[in-house]
This record gives sequence, C-alpha cells and structure tokens, in this order.
Amino acid sequence: MFQKSLGFRIFFWTFIILIGFFAFFPQLWMISTSLKPETEMYKISFFQNFDLSNLNRILHNSDFLGYLRNGMMVAIISSILSTAVSAFAGYSFSKFRYKGRKQVMAIILISQAFPQGLLLVSLYPMLQNMGMIDKFPSIILAYIALTLPIGTWTLKAYFDQIPNSIMEAACIDGASDFTTMIKIVMPLAFPGMTTIAIYSFVWAWNDLLYALTLISTTAKRTLASGMIFTFTGEGGNDWIGMMAASVIASIPVAIMFVFLQRFFVAGLTAGAVKG
Repeated sequence: MFQKSLGFRIFFWTFIILIGFFAFFPQLWMISTSLKPETEMYKISFFQNFDLSNLNRILHNSDFLGYLRNGMMVAIISSILSTAVSAFAGYSFSKFRYKGRKQVMAIILISQAFPQGLLLVSLYPMLQNMGMIDKFPSIILAYIALTLPIGTWTLKAYFDQIPNSIMEAACIDGASDFTTMIKIVMPLAFPGMTTIAIYSFVWAWNDLLYALTLISTTAKRTLASGMIFTFTGEGGNDWIGMMAASVIASIPVAIMFVFLQRFFVAGLTAGAVKG
C-alpha cells in the first residue's frame, strides 16, 4: 500500500480543515446569531445564549409564512417536473437512435455554459409575450429550463448503465416501450432521479435572481426574495430576524438530505462511472 509522507498528511489535513471552516463557519454563525438577543448581535460568541424568542417571532410572522408556503410549492412542483422531463429526455438520448439526436444533446450541453443572468435576459421577454410575468408558472418554467441540462445528462449517464437486455426481455414478454420505461427502467433509475429531484428542489428553494425578476407582487414572492424585502430595507436591517428566518428556511433542505442522502450519493456515483 502506498505510504503517504508526513508533508502530504499535513497538507491534506490543513486543506480539509480550511474547507470545513469555510463550509460550516457561516452555518454556525447563522444559528448562533439567531439565538442571541439584539444587544449582543455583533458580539463574537457562539451559543452563549439560547433565546428562542427570535425563532418564535419569525414563526408567527404571517408574511414569512406566506413566502415559505410559496417557496415550498414552487420548489416541489419545479422539482417534480424537472425530474420527469429530464428522465424522459435522458431515456430518449440513452436508449434510442434517431436523426438529430447528437445535435440536440450538444445544444442542451452548450446551454449550461451560459451565465444564469444571460439566460434570464432571453427568458424574460419570452415569458412577457406569453403574459406569464408575475405568475407562478413563469418561475417554475424558468427553474425547469435551468435544471434540465444537468438533469438530462446525469440521467442519460445513469440510463447508460442499465443493460439493454432488460428492455429486450420486456419486449419479448409483450411490454410496450412506454410500459418498459415506466415500470422497469424508471424504478431501476430511482437513485439518479432522486439526485435530480434534490438538485432541482434546492435550486428553486435558494434562488433569488429569478424570483426577484419574474415575481413582483408581494403576496406571490418566494422565500429568498420575500426575506430580502421583509428583513432589509431603507428603514433598517433586521439581521437577527434574517438569521432566524434563514435557520427555519434551512430545515426542509436539511431534512431532505438526512432521509434521501443514500439515494443522492448512489445517484451521483452511478451516473459518474461508466460500468
């Protein structure tokens, strides 16, 4: 077995500690600040106070609860639709051969190279001409368009790992192509589809740019944009409230990762390795 040198071990653990610091320090600061009274907001200390009044205040804020409800609805719908469209597209690219297939795959891949803001410049007039600005379908369609490239390519790689012999056996048994896809191939690709569902949900849950641009009515705002208008403004910034709201907003994603982590990891590894 390869023996790692002392210098390598020092470099490795230093790098791990630095990455861990930048990854977890903001979360620790956010949680600790949400538990502080306002008089100690700028004091550098961690978990010396456990004042739950800030969290209780946010949970009784009707505006925040409305944004939370809107964000959850948009994230769930866009996640389901993104996963479904990516699954059908990835299955088509993986298991069928037809004219123009490679060109369409290349276009989908190239679209991922453009900045998000640049895509918004083209999406906005399209949605405006369709009369969909300031409506939930506009932002849902935008999220689907943003997550479709990586979802399609990830699931295509996953479907590539499923032997064609399974489909041929189903065909011999009299199953149609659609039945084979829905009842045989899709269940085998469940970890990969779960990965895309989580990715799409987190993207929609955390997005600010598209939510600010496509939704302007206060009652329709989603979580990130709603929090900006609720806790910051010309009259002052409620940083304690922002931290408390951020803690509450992080809970759904944290719960999702706890229960779906094994599917998420399996989906990433299976789609990344050519067997």
